[in-house]
Amino acid sequence: MLLSELPSPPRPWRPRVREAHSARPRHLPLLGSHATLLSRRRHLHLLLPPSATPSDDPALPPARRSDHPKKASGEGEGWRRKAVPPGTRGPSSPVPKETLSSPRWTARRQARAAWWKATSLVPRRARSVILLNLLVLIFASNISIVKEAQTMLDPDLFNIIRFTIAAIPFVPFLLKSLRDMHVVIRGVELGIWVTLAYLTQSIGLVTADAGRASFISALTVIIVPFLDGILGAEIPAYTWLGAFLSVLGVGILELSGSPPCVGDLLTLLSAFCFGIHMLRTEHISRKMKKENFLALVGCQVVVVAVVSAVSFIVKCFLQTVVPWNLKPHTPTELFSMMSSFPWLAILYTGIIATTFCLWAEIVAMRDVSATETAIIYGLEPVWGAIFAWAIHGERWGITGLIGAIFIIAGSLMVQVLGSFLDIDVSEDSYQMNS
Repeated sequence: MLLSELPSPPRPWRPRVREAHSARPRHLPLLGSHATLLSRRRHLHLLLPPSATPSDDPALPPARRSDHPKKASGEGEGWRRKAVPPGTRGPSSPVPKETLSSPRWTARRQARAAWWKATSLVPRRARSVILLNLLVLIFASNISIVKEAQTMLDPDLFNIIRFTIAAIPFVPFLLKSLRDMHVVIRGVELGIWVTLAYLTQSIGLVTADAGRASFISALTVIIVPFLDGILGAEIPAYTWLGAFLSVLGVGILELSGSPPCVGDLLTLLSAFCFGIHMLRTEHISRKMKKENFLALVGCQVVVVAVVSAVSFIVKCFLQTVVPWNLKPHTPTELFSMMSSFPWLAILYTGIIATTFCLWAEIVAMRDVSATETAIIYGLEPVWGAIFAWAIHGERWGITGLIGAIFIIAGSLMVQVLGSFLDIDVSEDSYQMNS
C-alpha cells in the first residue's frame, strides 16, 4: 500500500477552520429586494470574465452610472458619498435660481452690510470720540430737564422712577450675570460711585442754577487726570494743556454768574464722584468681555434705584417729604394729576440719559482713555448753557462767551491731537511689522 493512500491521522492541535471562528448570525436580505440584487452583483463581479460587466446578467438591473469622476473611472475604491445633514442640499444638487429668504430679511441683511461698510471707513477711535461727543450733548440736556422735573417731584422719588425704568431692559442680562459674580461685584462697585454722583447732582440742582451746575461738572476735566496721574498713568503734555484751558474756561464762566451756594458744593462733589466712576469704568471695561457690558450697566442702574428708594424711605420717616394726599379723587383730578406728571422727563432721563449713555460710555472707553474722555466732557458746560438759555431763560454775557471759547479750545486740542497721534503710532507699527 502506498503511503499516499493511508488515511491522514487526526491532528487535534490544528483545529478546523469552521471551529476557529465563532458563528455569527447573518441577516439575510429578502429575496427579490434591491439589497439582494446588489449582493448578487458584488459576488458575480468576481466570477465573470474580465471583459464582462455585471450588467451582462439579464437577471440583474442595469448598473447606475455615477457622475463623480473618481467613482466613474474606478479610482479610489474607498470613495463614499459625503453625509449631508437633513434639510440641506448636497454639493451635486442643483442650486435654485430664486432665493428662499423673505424680502424683509434680505433688506435687513443689505442694511446691515451697508452699515458695516460705512462704519469701516471711519477709524475705531474716531467712532468712539464721536460717540462721546453725542453723550456730552445728552448729559448737558439732562441737567436742565432734571431741574425742571424736580419742581414737581422729590429728587429721590424722581431717581427711583427714573432708574427703575432704566433697569427694565437689563433684567434678562442681570439674571444671566448672576452666574458670574465677578461681573456683579464690578457692577455694584461702579453703581456705588455713579449713585453718589447722581444723588449729589440731583440734590444740588435744587438750589444751583442749571448753567452753573454744567460748568462745575466740567471740573471732572482736571479731577480725572489728577487721579490718573496719582495711580501711575503717564499723561501726555497736550492733555494737561487741554485740561488747564478747560478749567480756566470754567473759572471764567463761574465768575460771570450769580453768587455761590450750597448746591455748587454738592455739584462739585458730584463731579468728583463722576471722575472716579470714569476711571474705574476705563479699567474694568478693558478687562471684561464685551458681552458682559449690558449686565454691568444693569447692575449700576439697579444699585442707583435701590439706594434712591432707601433714601426716600428715610426721608419719609424723618417727615422731610411733603405727605401725599390719600383722599379719593375725582376722574378729572386724576387726569389733571397724570397730565401734570413729568412723564417725558422721566422717560428721557431714564432711557436715553441713563441706559443708553452708561452703555455707550463703557463701549467708547475701550478705545479712549479716561483722561481724554474727561476733556471731551469739558464741552458739557457750553451745551448746558445753551439748553439753560432755551429752557429756563438763563443768560450770560461776554465773559461767559470767553470762558466757553477756552473750554472748546481745550476739548478740541485733546480730541484732534489725540486722533493724529493715534494715527501716526498705528502707521509706524504697521511699517515696522511690514
